[in-house]
Amino acid sequence: MVKKKGFSLLEMIVAIFLIAVVIGTILLLMASNLNVISKANEIMISNALAQYSIEEVKNIEFPPVYSDRQDYFGDEIGYETEIDLTNPDPDANFTPPEFADKFEVRRYVIGYNSSGNIIADFDNTKYDNAMLLKVIVYVLRKKDNKVISKREIFISRNGLF
Repeated sequence: MVKKKGFSLLEMIVAIFLIAVVIGTILLLMASNLNVISKANEIMISNALAQYSIEEVKNIEFPPVYSDRQDYFGDEIGYETEIDLTNPDPDANFTPPEFADKFEVRRYVIGYNSSGNIIADFDNTKYDNAMLLKVIVYVLRKKDNKVISKREIFISRNGLF
């Protein structure tokens, strides 16, 4: 009896199946890796936008006591007011134009009086009544309004803390 050299049909099918499983697993790992990279890139950009907005606030000059000059820090929220991120306020939007298609940067301000209490009827005409401002910056993903990054900063009359 002469023995034939080569693979049988069953051996070829098993080998092709194993190769397909290995290649499929590698492709799935690569796709998930690309997803992780895009999420990391999104978080990095949102953190940079939040920091950029904080740096803008640091450069705004706090009006001196009894000054009639007011600067705009963001949309003011008063005492015991919940920030509604699902209802966008155009005055609170500080998104740079080149990122406006993917992100939205919103700033909110809470004013504190000299006793450390929140000013109940605080608005941008009462910046000179506040001794301390709490500026909250949110960076949201544009497509689903999900908060990606949040930063807070306090500004007092004698500087930042």
